[in-house]
Amino acid sequence: MFRSPLVRTIFLTSLVLLVASFAFGEEEVAKEKTWDGKDLFKNHCKTCHTADADAGEYTPMTLIEEQWEEFFDELWVETHQEVVCPKDEKKTVTDMWNDEMLKAVRKFCMDHAADSEQPMTCG
Repeated sequence: MFRSPLVRTIFLTSLVLLVASFAFGEEEVAKEKTWDGKDLFKNHCKTCHTADADAGEYTPMTLIEEQWEEFFDELWVETHQEVVCPKDEKKTVTDMWNDEMLKAVRKFCMDHAADSEQPMTCG
């Protein structure tokens, strides 16, 4: 395809750099991903915690800050480790969440708990 060794070298070097930039670029995006606690709550927690749900209705203002703290520190794994994820029935809820997601939803619940300065449901 390339008759000149110089052109071939430039092309291959450019190709390697392009592939490397995509690989490292995706890794950086994954590292910089920030989670929105409100969105996580609305899209994941609210699925099973609506009015009349078997799991009970929960919103951030359902509990006070101390209760949310206890829940995330001691009860979250225990109460969710066998719950099948509604969006992927091959995994449990605890398998689907990483530490950053859990921190974000915890912060949202704590910031908007019943005894916080800005209690709220979730919309």
